[in-house]
Formats: sequence, structure tokens, C-alpha cells
Amino acid sequence: MGSNPVFKYLGSSIGRKQISGLTGIFLYLFLLVHLAGNLGMLAGAEDFNRYSYLLLHTLREVILPIECALLLAFVLHLVLGLKLAVENSGARSQGYAVNASKAKRGFYSRYMAFSGTWLLIFVLVHVPHFRLGAYGSIGTVIYNGIEMRDIYGTAMHFFAKPWFTLFYVFSFAILFTHLAHGVQSSFQSLGINHARYNAAIRWVSKAYAILICGGFAGLAVWAYFQRGA
Repeated sequence: MGSNPVFKYLGSSIGRKQISGLTGIFLYLFLLVHLAGNLGMLAGAEDFNRYSYLLLHTLREVILPIECALLLAFVLHLVLGLKLAVENSGARSQGYAVNASKAKRGFYSRYMAFSGTWLLIFVLVHVPHFRLGAYGSIGTVIYNGIEMRDIYGTAMHFFAKPWFTLFYVFSFAILFTHLAHGVQSSFQSLGINHARYNAAIRWVSKAYAILICGGFAGLAVWAYFQRGA
């Protein structure tokens, strides 16, 4: 690595925290956009399948680079988060007064490593299933002569299974514990940390966690109760 400033930055605790914060904010914005898109399920099968076709086919040259960036951000965020958690747990008297702050980190902070690991499992189930059609798919539908995957039907079919819906609801409960602390932590990692607005950042962090996790979990529960329709 030598004296290369980029490697020195990446190798420093400050650098890792800032990159973790930036990737976190990128992922938080994606979750908001993703939830807005998923709310299209409430409009019915044709509208949601057309929306999915637009993303996966019509705009695939635009969406694919974004998906690659999201994958890179997720991996970086997870790896850096786990590394920082290990460093913090092993620290005793150096950097940021770790021992003094342990009592203040609370439930959410202590379980960040666990929630991050569980979310990795969730992503490994969710993305191949709905993005790539793995683990079973309902098939295709045709609207105005255009054949497309029936992602709406696939979602409704699997959410009709209690274990599948419970897995999703539990995963979003885990995501809540991650976001409720992670959003404010990301801002603090980027130096946005002042007594005047820290309380507001904590409020926004929890409100965002409730919006995202409540929205996704609510859609899963809604889909489960549509199984008789």
C-alpha cells in the first residue's frame, strides 16, 4: 500500500466508517424507491406486471448498472459493518472512547452485526426469487401481445403461504432494528453530528425505519389475506 493516500484512507477506521455511511445512505434511498414501486401491487396484476416489465426489459440497460452499484454498495456496507463491529468489540481503550460509549449504543447498535447477517440471507432469497425467477414462478402473462413474467401472480402465490409471509415480516422486523440505528449512524459517520440536530436525526431515523419496514411488511400481510381472491 505504501504511502498511497487512497489506501491509507481505506485502511483507516475513519475511512471505513465514512464509506459504510455513504453506502448505507445509497441503500436507504433505494429502499424508499423500491417500496414506492412495490406499492404498485395495490393497483392490480396488469399495472404491476407492466411496471416490472418496464424495469426488467424496456429500461434494462439503465437498470442493470444501478443493480450492479446496489450489489457493490450492499457488499461493502455488510463487510465494513461486520469489520467495524469486530473492531469495536475488541477495542478497550482506543479510538472514540469505545468502552465509555458501549452503554449508550443500546439494543439496535449491539445487534447490527446480527441484523446485517440476517439481511444477507434475506437478499439471497429475495433477489434470485423475484429478479431471476428462481425457487418457482407462476409463469408469464400477455398484455397487448407482449409476453412478460407474472411477477404479481408469483408474489401473491408465495405470500399465500404462511411460512413465506412470516419470513418476510420477520426479516423486515430485523431490518427495522438495523435502520433505526443505522440511518443516524450513517449521518454521524459523515460528520453530521451536532447536539442541536442530533435529536431530529434520531427521530427521522426511526420514522424512516417505521415507514420502510411497515410498508414492506404491510404489503406482505395484505398479499397473504388476498389469497382467497
